[in-house]
Amino acid sequence: MKRYLKKIFTVIMTVLLTAAMLCTTVFAADESRQYQLDLTVNGQHEIHAKPGDVLNVVLTLKRTDNDSSYMMYAMQDEIRYDPQFFEIVQNNSLTANGISITDIGLIDDYRAFYVNYLSLSGGENWNSEVVLGSFQVKITGTKGSAHLKNENCIVSTPDGRDSYSITVNDLLVIVTSDCTVKFDSMGGSEVESQTVTFGEHITKPQDPEREGFVFDGWYKDIYLKEQWNFETDTVSDNMVLYAGWTTAVAAPAYKDGFPWWTVAAAALAGILILIILLFNDRRVTYMLDDSTEYLSEKIKKGKPFAKPRDPQKTDAQFDGWYRDKKLTLPWDFEYDKTYKSIRLYAKWK
Repeated sequence: MKRYLKKIFTVIMTVLLTAAMLCTTVFAADESRQYQLDLTVNGQHEIHAKPGDVLNVVLTLKRTDNDSSYMMYAMQDEIRYDPQFFEIVQNNSLTANGISITDIGLIDDYRAFYVNYLSLSGGENWNSEVVLGSFQVKITGTKGSAHLKNENCIVSTPDGRDSYSITVNDLLVIVTSDCTVKFDSMGGSEVESQTVTFGEHITKPQDPEREGFVFDGWYKDIYLKEQWNFETDTVSDNMVLYAGWTTAVAAPAYKDGFPWWTVAAAALAGILILIILLFNDRRVTYMLDDSTEYLSEKIKKGKPFAKPRDPQKTDAQFDGWYRDKKLTLPWDFEYDKTYKSIRLYAKWK
C-alpha cells in the first residue's frame, strides 16, 4: 500500500510542478521571495579532481531576500550531469525529510538527478537555509571538465500557479584543461570532434551537409534554443554542439490575395494529427535493475522500436534487454512489438 501511495504522491507532485513551470513561461517570477540553489563539494563551486575520485556533493536551498523561516509548499531541481564523466554512487544518497530523488535519462544522452518535495499538509515550515541532500559521484572522465547543473528549478507559490524567483550556483569539476567538443550533425554529414583548452574559442568547422536541408548554425542544446557564437563564446567543459537545419521553400504568389482559409485548414489538420499521435503512443521504460530507471521513451503502438544505447556498469558487462524481472524472456528489437506501455530489464554478466 505504501508503494502505491508513494506513486500517487509522485504523480500529484509532478502535475502540480509541471503546472507551475507552464505558468512561469507566461508570467514573471514572484519576487516577494528570492531563493538560491547551491551545488558544492567541501563548500566550493569549482574543484580539481582525478579519475577515480569519489566526491560528496551537497545541494543547499537558501532564502536570499531575508533570513526568516518560511512555508514550503513544493519545489524541484534537476541536477544535469554527463554520464561519460560522472557516475552516481548507488545507495549513498542522504536527503532531508520529505525530499525524494530519482535518476532519470534525458533526450540528449545526458542524465539528471531529479530532486523534489511536495507538502501534502498545506505547507511545512523551513529554515532560511536547508541542506536538501547529498550524494556521491565517481569521476569516470579522463580529460577535460564537466558541470553538475541545476536546471528546471522551481519553488512554488502556495496555490501552485506561480513560482518564486530563484538563482543557481552550479558545480564545476576539472580533471584537465583540455576539453572535448563534439559536433552532433543531427542527421547531416559527420563533423570531427575538437580538443579545446578550457576558456578558449572553438574553431568553426566546415558546415555539414544534409540532403533537402539548409544548415542553420551550431546550437548549445538539442532543442536548438541558443546558438553558439564562435567569436565570443568560450569552452567551459566537455560539450556537444548540435546542428540546426531549415528547409528552403519558395512562397507562392497569389493573384487575389493570400488564402487565409488554407492556414486554418492546415492548423486543424495539424491538431488532428497531433491527437492521433498522442493517443497512438505507448511508453517503454528501461530498468537497470528492479528499481533503477535507465531511460524512458515513447514508442508506436504495435510496431517494433529501436534499441537504445547499451548502458554501462562497473565490473559488469551488459547482456541484453528482457521483458521479465527474472531475465528469462529476451526482447527482440527487430520483431517484438507491444500494444501497451512496458518495462524492459537489463541483464548483466
